[in-house]
Amino acid sequence: EGTVNRVTVSVVIPAYFEEKTIRDIVQRSIPYTDEVLVINDGSTDDTSLNARMAGARVIDLPENRGVLEATQVGLYEATGDIIVTIDSDGQHDPSEIPSVVKPIIEGKAELVMGVRPSFPYFSEKILTWLTNLKTPVGDASTGFRAVTKEIAKEMKLHGKCMCGTFVLEAVRHGARVASVPISIKEREHGNRRIQS
Repeated sequence: EGTVNRVTVSVVIPAYFEEKTIRDIVQRSIPYTDEVLVINDGSTDDTSLNARMAGARVIDLPENRGVLEATQVGLYEATGDIIVTIDSDGQHDPSEIPSVVKPIIEGKAELVMGVRPSFPYFSEKILTWLTNLKTPVGDASTGFRAVTKEIAKEMKLHGKCMCGTFVLEAVRHGARVASVPISIKEREHGNRRIQS
């Protein structure tokens, strides 16, 4: 068969009021993964329904907990050897999943950060610079990343912001970090609601 050593990949997508974009993202992620897991972070629109119809496994959180906690739930629930996180707003291209997981599959890293071509906020440049004081990373605020299941299960994500938290938490548990370039698509459906 030759599938004995095949690495499985889960995609975790935290989603808060993303009924317009979620179906497309799930459908475009499925060809590159073994499992698409949408964490519906308290949305009361059709986010959950549309994700299920598109083929995702959905975990519904009864109230909005914020992207950090929703991602943490996804990391615990995902079954893949490698867990990829992508944003639910359509700015990431799921066809880039293979290049984001590649350094892990090649045994070069346990955490891979997708580096955006530019940072929309100056604060993100600062956060990346600060994170670099601890570990080299091209983009500390990216939502597109891959991590091994072993590291993910150890991580305890706290606070309200992903920023450097994800990287530093992974490094604390022994992850080697790699960065790969990703593309970003402008958001089509207005600005994302602020995730408190």
